[in-house]
Amino acid sequence: MKYYYASEAVRAADKKASQELGVSGEVLMENAGRAAAEIIAARYPDAGSFLVLCGPGNNGGDGFVAARHLDIMGRKAGIISVRAVSEYTGEARFAAVAAEKCGIKISLSSDMSDAEITDALETSVVVDALLGVGASGEPRGEVKRLIALSEGAVSGCPRAVSLDIPSGVQADTGEADAVSFRAELTISFLALKPAHAISPGALRCGETMTAGIGVKPELALGAEPELAGYDASDIPALFPRRGTDIHKGSRGTMLVVGGSSNFRGAPVLSALAALKAGCGLVALAAPESVIASAASLLPEAIFIPLPEEDGHIRFAGFEEAIFPFADKFDALVLGPGLGLSGDAMRVSRFLCGAWHKPMLVDADALKAGYETRMENAVATPHAGEASFILGVSPAEVERHRLLSCRKLAEKFCVVLLKGPRTLISDGLKTNAALEGGPELAVPGSGDVLSGTIGAFLATGMSLMDAATLGAVVHGAAGSRLAAAGGTNGVMASDIAGAIRDCTI
Repeated sequence: MKYYYASEAVRAADKKASQELGVSGEVLMENAGRAAAEIIAARYPDAGSFLVLCGPGNNGGDGFVAARHLDIMGRKAGIISVRAVSEYTGEARFAAVAAEKCGIKISLSSDMSDAEITDALETSVVVDALLGVGASGEPRGEVKRLIALSEGAVSGCPRAVSLDIPSGVQADTGEADAVSFRAELTISFLALKPAHAISPGALRCGETMTAGIGVKPELALGAEPELAGYDASDIPALFPRRGTDIHKGSRGTMLVVGGSSNFRGAPVLSALAALKAGCGLVALAAPESVIASAASLLPEAIFIPLPEEDGHIRFAGFEEAIFPFADKFDALVLGPGLGLSGDAMRVSRFLCGAWHKPMLVDADALKAGYETRMENAVATPHAGEASFILGVSPAEVERHRLLSCRKLAEKFCVVLLKGPRTLISDGLKTNAALEGGPELAVPGSGDVLSGTIGAFLATGMSLMDAATLGAVVHGAAGSRLAAAGGTNGVMASDIAGAIRDCTI
């Protein structure tokens, strides 16, 4: 598990280190810049030259120190700065003066043409030290110009490093401005920040590493982390423990309600994923016509035919068909392939009000289930479904993913917001799934995720833990498939098949 701290907590840690622990700001900056230089040099042992872009504040100061230490190592380093050395203040001034006196070439960006800067950027490694975690608002002036020119020059060369946070990315939210730096590696000082885990900013960070500043993080950081991140290495600790004397009932029992004539496979994928995740018994309640084809695809499931009309579940007679079985199941997955007919929406509203065990609400059911808060529900919207519930555009949801996820948690008990770096929140605590990538963006992938989470809900796990584990297992299955054969051509059934390998 990785913890991510708000920028205010990190600033308070810097202050504590200097005022209470006796490590001055100049020494903290020296330690940070030297640690960054060591990481960069080790990461790029064959790099012939380094260009450090230094901004107007302390992030620029870190860059001056890093350039000086790269030079000490015998690695050619130059600097383009947005300020003259004489204009820097505080710790950054000490760092800038030291770099200048030690013979590092420092060019002032305002004295250079776009062509001259672009030529300078054609170097082995570009280091972004323009804006740090304390920056707010969109990049302006020379900083914006350097970022924009870097984006064009560096796009063909992956060797781009950011110090602390890519410039133009908001550290606490992961929001990325239209003009923002794109790094292959981001070196975070003292502790990771939320943007290192939250897209779209996280997608601009590349790989993330942490560099020390000369004090133990546990001594300086007093605040609680803003976010926790989980990857495949955390699955064993999260996974429910099972004895050797278990039977299928003690593995948990799950009911899927969904399916329609146009989406026959969706509930089958959910049921398949639940079984692959270890659920002991899975039943699929769907229109009679869906059951006929589903039974041949998944003989291990139990099937409950529901009354239908025009290929959708008919509400009349639904309660009588489903509730004789309801007590047999520990969890419900509602929505895969359900459709948007009037009766389907009535089914969703009914179950959201009448089902008092753990449940997952997905797909079309989300458009009916959000109207009253449910204390027993995990909701799993993608950006389009979230935009419908919140009354904003999908683009706004994607830009403000952390805020959107927490707002959605006001309507459901726990919300899992799908997308790059899936977020899970109960409104107070937020987790991020650090697994998975483009290979998960395929039809039916969300249905697999729903069944996986449903299987863990059925074991009695808390809503938050089940959603987190399900997202990580689902992402790890995608990562495994991508590592084996790339991201293209992956199908939802492949992801479901790989679920088992990620839970062993």
